[in-house]
Amino acid sequence: MAVLDKNKTIVLSKALEMANIRYESLELKEPALAEVEQFYETQRSKNGMAAMKLLLALNSGITEKVLSGMAYTDYRKCEDYLMSFLTFDPSADGSN
Repeated sequence: MAVLDKNKTIVLSKALEMANIRYESLELKEPALAEVEQFYETQRSKNGMAAMKLLLALNSGITEKVLSGMAYTDYRKCEDYLMSFLTFDPSADGSN
């Protein structure tokens, strides 16, 4: 069975700023069920990228407005980490 990192720091290639706050990295963690529910609701009503941006905002505590300035490669690193939870298959180890 694949082991998922419960926490991950994504160092940003381009810092994010709003007011006097500067973000040089994002601290991500395993998403809560409520975050995942909101992700799927937004994916259904809008699109996948809007849903992932919402999930990133909920998970990191940084607003969607600030995340909108994120470099695309940084976004993809965050997406890759969070997708590992969304696509997790606990039976992949063959025990179920």
